[in-house]
Amino acid sequence: MNVRDLLMALVRYAIKDETFDISAVKESLNESLNENRLATLFKVAKKHDVAHLVAFALEQNGLYFEGEVWQGFLKEKEQAKLRYEMIQADFDEICKCFDKEEIAYVPLKGAVIRAYYPEPWMRTSCDIDVLVREEELDRAVNALVSGYSYRVDGKKSYHDISLYSPFGMHLELHHNIKETIDKYDELLTQVWEFSYHCDGAKHLQTNEFLMFHLTAHMAYHFIGGGCGLRSVLDLWLLKQKMVLNGERLNELLEKAELATFFKAVMDLGEYWLGETSEVSQVVLEMEKYILLGGAYGTGKQSAISNQVKKGGKTRYFLSRAFMPYESLSILYPVIKKHKILTPFCQILRWFGVVSKSKRIKNEIKNVTSVSQEQTEGVRSLLNSLGL
Repeated sequence: MNVRDLLMALVRYAIKDETFDISAVKESLNESLNENRLATLFKVAKKHDVAHLVAFALEQNGLYFEGEVWQGFLKEKEQAKLRYEMIQADFDEICKCFDKEEIAYVPLKGAVIRAYYPEPWMRTSCDIDVLVREEELDRAVNALVSGYSYRVDGKKSYHDISLYSPFGMHLELHHNIKETIDKYDELLTQVWEFSYHCDGAKHLQTNEFLMFHLTAHMAYHFIGGGCGLRSVLDLWLLKQKMVLNGERLNELLEKAELATFFKAVMDLGEYWLGETSEVSQVVLEMEKYILLGGAYGTGKQSAISNQVKKGGKTRYFLSRAFMPYESLSILYPVIKKHKILTPFCQILRWFGVVSKSKRIKNEIKNVTSVSQEQTEGVRSLLNSLGL
């Protein structure tokens, strides 16, 4: 077994709640998993934020190793458990706060997804995502700051505002779940219409809309340069365990032109975690793109994808220099009333960007190093996936 096969087999063992015959994996590990190969496995697993799952699967099968790399695996597992406990404690406080203040809210992403994993700590998150109505955003922020000692970090952005709890946990308090892609956002703006009251002030997305939202979010990151294998795990698990109205889900996906992409994600998930041993060439290319990118993609992949979207290097640099009005108006609300000030706010933004010179240099380096062949390869993949 190569490292890719070992990674998938161990992740599969960790998250499937039925018996999985791992004898072939154990044989391969016992025979050939030396320190260097273990280090490679750790590097790839950590890159995709699944090292804790690999550690769990190894331990469950009595496979223990010596050395620094093995300790790294164990550390990832313990940190995942600790991070979950801290996030859950803060999430409970947020729910308590919004229930008390009667501020309607919708838990997003990991807060909902982890319930479908065998154990909730297995689905890691670096932050907490919660949606409130835009007109309630200021009241929600004030309630957390005054009543629970949260602190605001930065200004309101395109779809959220960042806060930190007294224990340092990051909250992305969303006022919308848009992805800046019109055909997705047309539906994503209707999130409250596709959510139902649960208890207290909590609302939950319908199962079909949740699947659509997660697919749109994954597609947004995939188009932007990569999304990591965890996105595939999430959608595949939810598809297996949720009660879904297939016709209703497909209607949402078709409307946003995501049906082809969703099917490819499901095919890839079945290839990794199910019983399918063969998939199309497009799905194999998708797998390669995801595995190379890691949990958040790479700067190089992002540069390639953005050139595909914008139509070349020149148009890409122009799009980066001139932020769209809708996004700029979030940073500088004054232009909503005085649109004439838009050019001045663009210039003001440039001064802020210049302070991030290292990041700009890396971005320019990535963009200029992209070949035409690489661009065409990604363009072909995105076309094949309906993106």
